Amino acid sequence: MLVIEYVFEGHQRGYNFTSPTNGYNEDDLKAIWRQAMPRGRGWGQYVGARSLKCFMLDRAVALCETEVTALRDEHGRGGIRRTEVEVMSLKDARSTLKQRLTTLPEPQRSALDRLPNFGQKMAIANKTMPKPRRAQRLVLLAAYRDPASWRLIEALTIKLALYPSGPMRRWGRLIPFTTLALSHHDESPLVALPDDLSGPIERGTPVLRL
Repeated sequence: MLVIEYVFEGHQRGYNFTSPTNGYNEDDLKAIWRQAMPRGRGWGQYVGARSLKCFMLDRAVALCETEVTALRDEHGRGGIRRTEVEVMSLKDARSTLKQRLTTLPEPQRSALDRLPNFGQKMAIANKTMPKPRRAQRLVLLAAYRDPASWRLIEALTIKLALYPSGPMRRWGRLIPFTTLALSHHDESPLVALPDDLSGPIERGTPVLRL
């Protein structure tokens, strides 16, 4: 497992790999460094939140779980994050994600069984129809109350990544996703954002409000 966290001491303060990186090739390490943490600013308002991110490497899949800690940097700024990264095969990644869905508590599991509903499926199909010169993307917007309630949004994101609806089926066997970010820019094709996020959503970006 790889760990990325904030280093408070020494001459290289800031985010760094704090676990050994031997055994990983340079290209994979660069991709993980660029993509592992969810995008956006203002994480100090989301202490305790967790974000799961999944993306493809050259011959494997990276699953990255980020926690927003209560730590502050040397300037007193909050929103310090810590990320754990596991690299595995596509088969193992799908199995791990399916297992994660089974751990969802009731009544969230029952709610997930009914999602996406018919109206949401129709909206997904309409919003993700192939369009010239438009990248594949779907932004999910939902109210963020606390980490526990956001687990349903996380589960729905995973479910859509594993079992895509409508034209999203063309996006691959496992759609790269981020279950919580604060900006959709440079993010996964499937990304969930709080509906009160500070940054505007780019015009023309397909958005599904939950």
